[in-house]
Amino acid sequence: MESWDVIIPRPAKAEPLEGVLKVESLGSVTAQAGLARFKKSLIADASVMGVDLTGKGRPVRLVLSPEIKIESFVMTVDSRGVTVAGGDPAGVFYGVGAFVQYLCTAVARGLRGAVLPCCKIEDSPRFAYRGLMLDSARHFQSVATIKRVLALMSELRLNVFHWHLCDSQGFRTESKLFPELNTLGTMAPGFYTAEEIAEIRAFAAERFITIIPEIEMPGHSEGLLALHPELCCDPENPGREFCLAKRNVRTFLKKLIAEFAGLFPDSKIIHLGGDEAETTQWEKCPECRKLLKKKGYTSFRQLENDFMNDCASFVRSLGLTPVTWFTESVMERSTIIQAWRSIHELKETCKHGNRMIFSVHDQLYLDYPATPAEPFENWMLTLPESGVYTAEPYAAWEEEIGDLLLGPECCLWTETVPEHRVIPKLLPRLCAFAETAWTSSCRRTWFNYTCRRETLTACGWFDLKV
Repeated sequence: MESWDVIIPRPAKAEPLEGVLKVESLGSVTAQAGLARFKKSLIADASVMGVDLTGKGRPVRLVLSPEIKIESFVMTVDSRGVTVAGGDPAGVFYGVGAFVQYLCTAVARGLRGAVLPCCKIEDSPRFAYRGLMLDSARHFQSVATIKRVLALMSELRLNVFHWHLCDSQGFRTESKLFPELNTLGTMAPGFYTAEEIAEIRAFAAERFITIIPEIEMPGHSEGLLALHPELCCDPENPGREFCLAKRNVRTFLKKLIAEFAGLFPDSKIIHLGGDEAETTQWEKCPECRKLLKKKGYTSFRQLENDFMNDCASFVRSLGLTPVTWFTESVMERSTIIQAWRSIHELKETCKHGNRMIFSVHDQLYLDYPATPAEPFENWMLTLPESGVYTAEPYAAWEEEIGDLLLGPECCLWTETVPEHRVIPKLLPRLCAFAETAWTSSCRRTWFNYTCRRETLTACGWFDLKV
């Protein structure tokens, strides 16, 4: 492993140049118009490491280049200083993050005598979609913890925050239409006010992270239905599923979806859940049976699919794109499908032309224990860091799937994860995931990755950034 090969995620291309650059010779940062905030953050990070970039030494130059692709960067270290060029502000942001990792390893023994081996690094992401899902419905997390997760994501060049905000155990966004929903919180109380959501949205946007909020239906709704039993098949026994036949159900949900979407005006995608609904209540319900017959369906899964497509159509009427978890049902083609149970779901979905997200549980569910010593449910598999690192969404069907695969997303469900365990559950496995999402498979080896991750750990980068 070369001395300049220390960056996570690993860059697409890196080559050595002749000579070294003394860290003590660096003394300034110059930033093209619109990049001043990156200059400020770089000076702050360097200062923590004992490097003063507010003087007149050799510069670190931050520039935009139209020749570079979006989200991509070129970092050059030579005797004249450092240049970080990006195809857009996101590319510069990621390039600055890569340079901070490089600088951190250079000054691990202190500033005196520290050098940066000269090199040229060219980097672009493998996938445009690189996501993390956090479940805030089961165990609630503070705004400070959400920001900490977002900051960690941005350092690892992840750019989609899928925020699971509604489930049987809690409804976590402020509802002025149905304020009683904010009394839910069976595992941990709390909800995010409109002002807090706006604060989190702004924090994410500064780090080039898109938020995809999730609201659940027709299952995973036990708490909500306890408050609104008129929306289920049997008000005396509400269960977890909305009634598929009652008109007031769809009216209620469309009002709720519109209010929910309004809290996230920057989000172009809304997740509707759609998985793990049981059919027992529907099978007993006279109105569901009547609608099943009227529609000419032969199964309640078909009726469920009709319900979900109607809700997805409403999302589209708002100018947004719907996402659902994979089920056996076929969603309208513009709906994005998130595969979670099996890699075979990708192959099944691509037949219908839907775009897809790869989140197969036994490879990317970070609530699964990294070691057997962690608390876990009996049905959970052990998922070590190496298991996350070897996750490969294309499997044997790359030509078949092609561009329909948006990218991968790892998931942290929180049934067994209270707030104080969120970061320990994410690290170090989130680093492994980030590399699979950013770096092409031909540039990845487990040995090389662990060497880089352990180097960054030993040099204090995680202490600096996490």
